[in-house]
Amino acid sequence: MTTVFDVATELVERNGGSIETVKLQKLCFYAFGWYAHLTGEPLFGETFYAMAKGPVVGELLSAHAQRPSVDLETIEDQREARQDEREELDAYKKAVLDAVWAAYGSATSWKLISLTHDEPVWDEAWKSRRPGARRGDLSRDAVIDYFLDRYPKDSEQLDLPLAMISRASSAALADIESQAKVHRPYVDAVRAFRFVS
Repeated sequence: MTTVFDVATELVERNGGSIETVKLQKLCFYAFGWYAHLTGEPLFGETFYAMAKGPVVGELLSAHAQRPSVDLETIEDQREARQDEREELDAYKKAVLDAVWAAYGSATSWKLISLTHDEPVWDEAWKSRRPGARRGDLSRDAVIDYFLDRYPKDSEQLDLPLAMISRASSAALADIESQAKVHRPYVDAVRAFRFVS
């Protein structure tokens, strides 16, 4: 399975072998989010948290703690410590990373912090943390659900690959159902699926 370290390696390579830690965290968040938007699935299995500078992936944060930047050696050290071998990303995942890099790769860390602070999924997790806590829980499912309903803003200029899923509203399903009773088992199955809005 793809890990955050596979994604981080790709992003660090796109940035010439080293990248600011804050920027890497935000790019991983957007890569995860836009992949979820297109597939309804997680890009990687590691844990998100809401922190003061936006969303972070806990395992990646541990890898670069107290460092201003991450390089390929830092990631490889983490892979070795975790006995995690690099997975070559498939063409679809690379296309998502290409789109994320093209849209956000030239942004500064501070700009990316600002962008992630505008994302309600981070805001809700940050505001719901325990009093005095430095981080709030931000579940992968919450990020997936949020991005399933989020569409790129004009300013993002995201050239994403074609989606692997289609979403249907309850009204659209009701319309289909009213037109043909023969489709009822299909409509019921779709309704039972978690991506119905």
